[in-house]
Amino acid sequence: MRAAIYTRVSTETQAEEGFSLDAQIERLTSYCDSQGWEVYDIYTDEGMSAKSTDRPELKRMMSDIQKRRVDVVLVYKLDRLTRNVMDLHKLIQELERHGIGFKSATEVFDTTSAMGRLFITIVAALAQWERENLAERTKMGQIEMTRQGKWSGGTPAFGYDYTDGQLIVNESQAVVVRELFNRYISGHGMKKLLQWLNDPDHPQTSPRKRWTFNAIRYVLRNPLYAGYVRYGYRDQGGRRQKEFITHLGIHEPIIDEQTWHLAAKTREERSKMPLRSGTGTFPFSGVLRCGLCGSALSGRTVYRSTKDESSPRRYYVCSERMHKNLCRLPFIREEVIQEKVLSEIANYHHKLAGSKPVVVVEEPNVIPNIDRELEKVRQRRERWMTAFDEGNITSAELRERLDLFAQQEVQLKGQLTLKPVDESMQRELLNAILSTFESTWRNALPVEQRQLIRLLIKKITVLADHHLEIEFA
Repeated sequence: MRAAIYTRVSTETQAEEGFSLDAQIERLTSYCDSQGWEVYDIYTDEGMSAKSTDRPELKRMMSDIQKRRVDVVLVYKLDRLTRNVMDLHKLIQELERHGIGFKSATEVFDTTSAMGRLFITIVAALAQWERENLAERTKMGQIEMTRQGKWSGGTPAFGYDYTDGQLIVNESQAVVVRELFNRYISGHGMKKLLQWLNDPDHPQTSPRKRWTFNAIRYVLRNPLYAGYVRYGYRDQGGRRQKEFITHLGIHEPIIDEQTWHLAAKTREERSKMPLRSGTGTFPFSGVLRCGLCGSALSGRTVYRSTKDESSPRRYYVCSERMHKNLCRLPFIREEVIQEKVLSEIANYHHKLAGSKPVVVVEEPNVIPNIDRELEKVRQRRERWMTAFDEGNITSAELRERLDLFAQQEVQLKGQLTLKPVDESMQRELLNAILSTFESTWRNALPVEQRQLIRLLIKKITVLADHHLEIEFA
């Protein structure tokens, strides 16, 4: 008979109490020898909880069971396999469906009779009750520790060591934490902070091998550094919770209260500002779209060999290619786009000058419709900000979306504030802008160029051959 041996240990405590993997494997292989069974394979999940069946080795064993490669499943104790009654029923039914037996080396189970199945269900229910009861007691204990100002456990935050039941300041790391907060409240953005922390010439001590955006955000949002402890900030899935417990801690803070409140104020102010809205040195950002995948094009500066400010090359590149390498659109030089756009604007001016006035009929209920659209834009912005905070999107993806939302908002608000103007006056105004557009463009700053483009153009689609399709506003 071919036996599948399944072993599991979730904590060091279980190993100390005699449930170590080596002890389980030794006992189970000896049991197979005594029964004359052949050990087909040993499936081991180390450091895995039995609260669910989402375990790699358990899945591999079930796959072999479905292929009829084993005849019996052997465990040290039932709770090594599962502590959940529903999961037990599903596993037993799957074994029975394929004609596979189940055996515990330290318990008497017989899954071939109704009484045996009842007994194994009762044992599993008790195991589940024990797990849930333990979880409730642990939660209550952690809440009480927080109320007493004690750290409730987990991995110590960067800047602290956990020694003899106390959080102790790690001074070499605390220096980095203090400087990080000081730079943040002085106006440094996340990108600058990341560059400083990971500077190859002067790298700063990091939580792991290198700093990430998420690691910086964790430090800047953690009240532990200001002398507070918290519980329930994130759920089991890692999602931030709106309601959690915060209490003054008994540990030594790394930063003072004033620095903490300044950082919180800075974070709040920045969250209200659309990222790179109306600023930046790439004037076509926000209106360029890829003709292959539809994504936005972002500006990128490339240096030939060294970062010599006198010889940079400026390109626009599809965000799907830059961040995910999922698009084939080639890089396109900024000068190429600029000359083609100026040429198209000149052609547009020539056609407009020779065309007849178009009668525009104003639609009813314009303002209520615009208000609704503005509210939709606001809701979409909040959803993308939440997704960024939860780590579901990158900063580049957020930047692209916020730029788009800012454009939509400006256009909608412009429709609210514009008063009816005689069409002949509109045409004269547009002709005046277009007639001097190129000379104005050549003398304008990048920010002013960006505003000029958005005034006239709604979207520019870049095709693979660098041909541009321009949709005027």
